[in-house]
Amino acid sequence: MTISITEVRTRPDLKRWVTFPLGLYRGDPNFIPQLTRDELDFFSPEKNPSFKIADAKLILASRNGNAVGRVCGIIHTLEAQKLGHRRGRFGWFECMDDAEAAAAMLGYLEDWFGREGCREMTGPHGFSDLDPEGMLVEGFEALPTIAGSYNKPYYLSLVEGCGFEKEIDYIEQRVEVPEEPPALFKMMEKKALPAAEAEGYRLVKGLTKKRLQEYVGQFWEVLEAAFEPLYGVTPLTGEQKAYYAKKYFGYIDPRFVQMAVDRQDRLQGFFLGLPSLSRAFQKANGRLWPLGFFHILKGFRQYDTVDFYFAGVRPGANPQRILPLMILGMYRSVREKNVRYIETNRELETNTMIVNTWARFNVVSKRRTRIFRKSLQPPE
Repeated sequence: MTISITEVRTRPDLKRWVTFPLGLYRGDPNFIPQLTRDELDFFSPEKNPSFKIADAKLILASRNGNAVGRVCGIIHTLEAQKLGHRRGRFGWFECMDDAEAAAAMLGYLEDWFGREGCREMTGPHGFSDLDPEGMLVEGFEALPTIAGSYNKPYYLSLVEGCGFEKEIDYIEQRVEVPEEPPALFKMMEKKALPAAEAEGYRLVKGLTKKRLQEYVGQFWEVLEAAFEPLYGVTPLTGEQKAYYAKKYFGYIDPRFVQMAVDRQDRLQGFFLGLPSLSRAFQKANGRLWPLGFFHILKGFRQYDTVDFYFAGVRPGANPQRILPLMILGMYRSVREKNVRYIETNRELETNTMIVNTWARFNVVSKRRTRIFRKSLQPPE
């Protein structure tokens, strides 16, 4: 039977689209199911403000009436203004080992993007850099973070078979926390820390979730300024910032947040981390109730790994003063809680300073994810 392509238009269709991965990955030890309720909200135009600044299509592929794949296509208005041309994005790609289904889904989006004047098609990524992005191409044996990418190994051949080529890679690493401060940290403590303090930089002490809220505005200011030149980063509207803050900030653990400020209490840099919830989300299996909430709550209390999510330094600030403060602060925090491992979030392979810094430690596992690109021909 040939592949049938449909666009999601009804709530039942959306639930089918959202829950498709649960069957595809059933029994996979490294798949992290997202909470179905949160996913239904995220892909609802009435609830997610990202739909206001982008045209999006959710696509289902079926064979004999059975779903065999899904994908999301996005044309981002603010990204087009930033780039000076239109780009078609694809994301949340999931597919059976079925080249015909993959070609039908991506081809459907390619035709749409071409009609809308897009110059290229890239992915996987979402509406913003805060959404899942990248396709796993190395490190399938390693457990990802709840925000990390994971997919079947055959996805690479499916996408390349549709004419896509590598655009850029991200690196994610699991590193062992040394029991004793390494020589680099000792040097920072002896030289860099006094120099930072002499210039008026300090870490915010006694952070609580309530206290963190006082810095939310400055956090977005630094994050956008620091990330703006990076690949694939799109501008965020005020509504998007409020939405993402509500979606993600509830998971942030103040114990693993480092915020460096100057004499005027102006945020200069931040590190954000939280206890690994990967196993907890696996046990929840997409459901918050009745037991998912219990598993996630337990994950905040019993862990040996901290997931390292975001780091940013305000442009114009001196990273040689800011970074040592936050690195030493984070090291003290994880050692106080007997954390054994730090799981890094995706970092561009071109960001050699950060990638090489993590390489100084004992790397337990390494994952590589990829953004693909395909040039589009204008319709005749």
